[in-house]
Amino acid sequence: MTVRRYQDLLAWQLADELKREVYELVDNSSARNDFNFRDQIMRSASSAPSNIAEGFGYYRHAEFGRHLRIAKSELAETHNHLGDGVDRHHWSPTQAKPIQDLADRAIAVSTRLLQHLATTEAPRRWKEKKRRKKG
Repeated sequence: MTVRRYQDLLAWQLADELKREVYELVDNSSARNDFNFRDQIMRSASSAPSNIAEGFGYYRHAEFGRHLRIAKSELAETHNHLGDGVDRHHWSPTQAKPIQDLADRAIAVSTRLLQHLATTEAPRRWKEKKRRKKG
């Protein structure tokens, strides 16, 4: 399968789904009034898909990998905040678990994508455009 847009990436799809699940959880809980906590979890949840999209836009494996590592750390932070929300009594462990499982899936897929980027070269199309500009 050829990936032409960042939205085609499973890593982005899972990160975006996680973001939407976190938004819904926060909106339907007492966390919406815990302003500092709410801002932290929503910022980490929204940062992951944003970083994946930005990294993809560079069209170079090194830059994409750097942004993907940031996204992966934001996914882990979001996972942690979900547990913190349980500790703060904003939601139950039962409510947090499926969303934490989604974060785990997003982290695993991002890790596999990082491995792919580390073992392959950027697509030829980018290299050919670069050569044409030099000549």
